[in-house]
Amino acid sequence: MPQFQWLLFDFDNTLVDFTNTSKQALWQSFRDFDTTCTEAIYEVYKTVNHQVWTAFEKGEMSAERLRIERFELLFAALDIAPAEPQVFSKRFLDNLVQLSEAYEGVPQLLQNLGQHYHLGIITNGLKEVQRPRLDLLKLRSHFKSIVVSDEIGVAKPDAAFFEYAYQNLPHPAAKEDILVIGDNLQSDIKGGNDYGCPTCWVSHQRDNNTDILPDFTINTVQELAGILDR
Repeated sequence: MPQFQWLLFDFDNTLVDFTNTSKQALWQSFRDFDTTCTEAIYEVYKTVNHQVWTAFEKGEMSAERLRIERFELLFAALDIAPAEPQVFSKRFLDNLVQLSEAYEGVPQLLQNLGQHYHLGIITNGLKEVQRPRLDLLKLRSHFKSIVVSDEIGVAKPDAAFFEYAYQNLPHPAAKEDILVIGDNLQSDIKGGNDYGCPTCWVSHQRDNNTDILPDFTINTVQELAGILDR
């Protein structure tokens, strides 16, 4: 096991339960506009949200457009409009922040790892959501570097994202001394692999049916300490 200097964490579904939070935020946003959300609506939302985020990660859509288009597509598919898409989007993002939850044990894990490694965040997300959530969950102080795709205009897995993160580390290190940790095989693991960094996939007990090969695989981020101790 190499002695890493930096641990660069993805944020959503790596350190925080974004899947549950986004579902709860959608339900709350519909309630806020006196409309009822359902599992069927949520399934349509997941489809259109994946569509726009994939386009964003490929550089085919701006973050500004993403904010609105996912709800334009959702409301068009459902033939309902609880509010103007841009108004609904603002409420949804506010709810995402307020309803955020870290995975159990994450604050203590980061506290422990921070005694031996430099910690950073590398996240594809929107600026009005990511940093406020780090503050709300009292996690920001653990990280010496935070890179948000919306703030730099490029997203993982683009090499330019990783180059920006690498060049802006406050304590420079060789690429092989930087471990990239994330739940998304495409954006986190392939992005890290292609850039030349070791990678650790947080699988959440999913199978890897791709040709993307992480250096390490763990079921939950809490298992990271055990990997590093080997």
